[in-house]
Order: sequence, then structure tokens, then C-alpha cells
Amino acid sequence: MKRTQIQDFEKIEQAKDLEDLVKDKRVGKRANKKKANRRNRHYGKNLLRHLKANLDNT
Repeated sequence: MKRTQIQDFEKIEQAKDLEDLVKDKRVGKRANKKKANRRNRHYGKNLLRHLKANLDNT
């Protein structure tokens, strides 16, 4: 499994696409579910930040 890449923000067309794109390759190795969810939120925010920056530049 591949970790979420920053370039994946280009694949977001609808809000539900964000959940499908965010992948944590270490999901089974996290200490607990709470930390895994926190990490996924970080990935999601990172993708949204790059999406917003890209939309502002076009």
C-alpha cells in the first residue's frame, strides 16, 4: 500500500473523493485507532491545503 501523496490533490473532484484518497500505509502499526484517525486528518488537511493553493493560482 502506498502512502497518500501530495500530488493526489489533483484527483479530488468532490468532497467524498478525499476520503478515498487518504491512505495510511502504517494503519496496522499505529498504537491505537485514535492516532490513526489523527494521522489521516493530517493527510486530508495537507491535500486540501495544496488543492486550495492550486485553485488560487489558476
